[in-house]
Amino acid sequence: MLSLLVDKNGVKFENVYLFSKTTDQPKYNYLADILKRVKGIGFFPYVGVVLKPDEVKRNSVCIFDDVITDNQSPIRDFFAMGRHRGLDVFYLAQTYSRIPKQLVRDNANMIILFKMDEMNLRHAYTDHVAADMSYDDFREMCNLCWREPHGFILIDKENTKESGGYRKGFDSYIRP
Repeated sequence: MLSLLVDKNGVKFENVYLFSKTTDQPKYNYLADILKRVKGIGFFPYVGVVLKPDEVKRNSVCIFDDVITDNQSPIRDFFAMGRHRGLDVFYLAQTYSRIPKQLVRDNANMIILFKMDEMNLRHAYTDHVAADMSYDDFREMCNLCWREPHGFILIDKENTKESGGYRKGFDSYIRP
């Protein structure tokens, strides 16, 4: 996620809103330090509070981290209405299957999967991949991506499998 926010070719935004119980993490302190140096970019950390999408400035990034046990209704609103306000939303979770399917998993356009257990991998496969390949092929593709430290597979739901729908990291396209 940090790569997408700090890279010149990454996500374009004017503000970052962080909703988390643990906003004082090294990665968020690093992000805040970088954003402080950029004129016109705001960084707004919130602990225990989730704003409504219409309370967030347009053209912003909203990060939901460590919120899996919180009330999901306000978060779902970002996935239902956020695009209309020019919001890019990140939902970070350790357990894929615990992420609410309706509106959150179903409305995501990019899914990034780090190494995970079989149950969570099957959920991701069923939700996003089953029409494109067999489960065994998908698992093999994931294992290829996970061989490197911090490796991940990216599923881009806005592209077909032939045109970048699956990637090893951000830049290496994989054709199933």
